[in-house]
Amino acid sequence: MRTEYWIVIGILCYAAFMVFHGFSNFKQTSKSAESFFNADRGVNSFVLVCTTAISVYSGLSYYGYPSGVYSGGIGYLAAAGCAVSGLLFCLIGYRIWILGKEYGFQTPSDYLRERYYSEGFGLFVAILLVFFSIPYIAVQLITIGEGISVTTNGVFPYLPAVLLGTVCVSLHIIGGGMKSVAWLDTFHTILGVCAVYIVVIYLVTKYFPNGGLVEAATAVASNPETAKTLSTPGPSGVYTWKGILNMALTGAVATIVWPHVFMRCYIAKSTKNFRVMSWALPLAHLVLTFGLVIVGSILAPAILGSNFPEPDKVMPMLANQYCTPLIAFVSILCLFAFAVSTADSMLLSASAMASRDIYIRHFYEKKGRSVDSRKVVYFGRVVLVVEMIACIVITVTKSASIIDYAYKLSSPFFAIFSRVLSEASFGKREQKRAL
Repeated sequence: MRTEYWIVIGILCYAAFMVFHGFSNFKQTSKSAESFFNADRGVNSFVLVCTTAISVYSGLSYYGYPSGVYSGGIGYLAAAGCAVSGLLFCLIGYRIWILGKEYGFQTPSDYLRERYYSEGFGLFVAILLVFFSIPYIAVQLITIGEGISVTTNGVFPYLPAVLLGTVCVSLHIIGGGMKSVAWLDTFHTILGVCAVYIVVIYLVTKYFPNGGLVEAATAVASNPETAKTLSTPGPSGVYTWKGILNMALTGAVATIVWPHVFMRCYIAKSTKNFRVMSWALPLAHLVLTFGLVIVGSILAPAILGSNFPEPDKVMPMLANQYCTPLIAFVSILCLFAFAVSTADSMLLSASAMASRDIYIRHFYEKKGRSVDSRKVVYFGRVVLVVEMIACIVITVTKSASIIDYAYKLSSPFFAIFSRVLSEASFGKREQKRAL
């Protein structure tokens, strides 16, 4: 049997595992909205670190970090946000957790609605966050489809691959909610780290058998065309000390306002979670990105040279053309880990806001109509189905404008939104409550 068929079988088994894992928690997460959307606010420190860290890294990060380092130099590592990620969760995330636990907040919009005493503002925030989330989710699914198609040499075409990824991710969330998402993210964190370093170890031992990584780094440093990759300001001249500081501070300063990361603040079990997050989250970011940076700064220049025509495809080129089929399969699993972790988290957060903050809030609670907590979960699952259909429509078109929109429009919006969150968390009225 051809290797591509074995890879397809492995992908199908992985997809079946995802769906089974989600529905194994169906009964438990159906009992209340807090259970479905916030995992009963009982996630331990290790799981919280893993689910938060991997949720930040999208499918494009798996391709983007090696590409960014290859094109811009080692200074791109500052984009990992290791310098501020732990600080954000200690200063802002802890306050969100306290207020969420005291007042029952479950989404970013209900937190801000109560802080600013404005129903209109809460609705505005919910609509915008849902609107900006959908194309970003679609980008992850497009990445999965492209990765599967390339790795299997077209045996598993793009469209069926996208449909498989979309349906499996959606069913996983519908079945288990935040609890399943958090635990699968933990598995994906371990899988992603192992997969990246397996690719790195294979490339080093295969192509640099005499001196290993030192041999590869020496080859890069001795070539004037590639040596700039290992130094600052890098080939593009961007990463001066000012550029590095800018990347370090802005790379993750707006991360906490991403709706799926914001909701991670609600699911913590105790204050211990945030003490652990202060040092473990930056470390997790570093471990996740360091292997990708090695690929972009050392292995890619040493193997491909300095003039590779498509820098965005550095990682898939090395994995698919310079590694064995088994290693290529490991690489696609790593892509899954990055893309699925972001897609399922953002789908769940969009579902929570669309069902709770838009539909339930304005069609039930504002009209004085009571609604059973289980019915809220039901509405959330219905919204997930609608979101799944919307993502399929977007991914089938495979429009380049979707990727452009997701990064050039939605990311700056989240950064602007961080000011609103800071005021909500550190304003005098809210500060008294949080303390």
